[in-house]
Amino acid sequence: MKKLNSERFYLNRAGKDAPQTVRLTLCMKDAVDGLILSEAVADTQKRYPYLCVRLSTYKDEHGCEHAAFEDNPLPWVLSNRREPLLLMDSEANFHLLSFACWDDCIALDFFHAVMDGEAAYRVLRTLLYEYCRRRYDSSLSAEGVWTADSPVDEEEWTDPATMPRPESQTQQKATEFPKALNISENPIAPITDRHEVVHIVASEEQMMAKIHASKGTPVVWLSLLLNKVVARLHPAANDAVPTVVVTVNLRKALGTPLSHHSLVGGLSLQYTKEVQALDIAGQMAEMRRMVARQTTPDKLQAYFWQTTDRMDLLEQLPTLEARYQAMSQATSISHQYASTVLSYVGKANMGAAEQYVRELRTDTYTPYLISLQVAAIGGKFCLSFRQQFASDVYLDAFLGELQQEGIHYNITGRHPMEIAPIADFRQG
Repeated sequence: MKKLNSERFYLNRAGKDAPQTVRLTLCMKDAVDGLILSEAVADTQKRYPYLCVRLSTYKDEHGCEHAAFEDNPLPWVLSNRREPLLLMDSEANFHLLSFACWDDCIALDFFHAVMDGEAAYRVLRTLLYEYCRRRYDSSLSAEGVWTADSPVDEEEWTDPATMPRPESQTQQKATEFPKALNISENPIAPITDRHEVVHIVASEEQMMAKIHASKGTPVVWLSLLLNKVVARLHPAANDAVPTVVVTVNLRKALGTPLSHHSLVGGLSLQYTKEVQALDIAGQMAEMRRMVARQTTPDKLQAYFWQTTDRMDLLEQLPTLEARYQAMSQATSISHQYASTVLSYVGKANMGAAEQYVRELRTDTYTPYLISLQVAAIGGKFCLSFRQQFASDVYLDAFLGELQQEGIHYNITGRHPMEIAPIADFRQG
């Protein structure tokens, strides 16, 4: 039994309306062979023993509830339906992840408490390799990919929350930012309960040429586009500033590059009036400086340990339900810190098997009304734009920014957000 540490942030926030799950979907160039994929799933499971767990609860000597992971020897489940399975329940064999295939798609659904996007990409690389070597080419190169037979490094199990804390972290102070423009307070389109995802695909070569010409990075360039959308649609924002929160991988700063845990931090990129007054080169340069200031090792370490401290405080509440209720204000509080959110794990780097993939889609819940999930695979940028509005006014504005930059794109699909529900683990 393993007591949860860094996983508690997502566990304490997870509920019916916000299950903290993610769906990664590989759209293949051919119809998926379910029998071959089932063999690949079984082999992939052998490579990731630390993901073969089920969630349990127990009480300590004071009667206080805690969550823990126990070994789960049951097989990972592969369904042949598009609708995600109920995770942590019998239909998923009580695992915190599952797989699905339909038509030409392969999906991985996972609970964010067990891993993040970086770790999920590793699983997808293994699965894709094991599938494609059976489906297409038995001599397929495994360079850059952990195969089913690859050795498991002990550091993959390491949770940085269990390591000694740097002494300098006790002296870190939270960075103060201007008030973020909260688009939920004065939206220019009706807000709905429907979370829709629009999948946009563009040439990686064309986008990177534009990004390099502006001396930027994909994260900075796309963040600037999002901020420009909000600024243009909300010109009378007074002292509130269009702000993009960008997810960042904490592994390098924490010294645990192989860890599978959810190690995600956040950067805040503000589009102040001073920045807006600059030319495009100046805007990009200023946003790069914002990234540089917030990604120093000490700042990222402080982010992680401050979150850990908050979860330690919550742990003093007697029940899992009490901690969930204490975190229930997280959504409204989040709106005070950002207008939109951008997540880019990085290039998918699926190895030789990438040639058989045409698109990688990302569906995930965030507390914001607009989010942009970005993947780069097979010479394409795959942008999953999630919105919670009754019209496309924000989407159209974002697509307009792409057009102004001369980026040719295709909308390859749009549908209600597809993420897995979770069992009500707080009720046992």
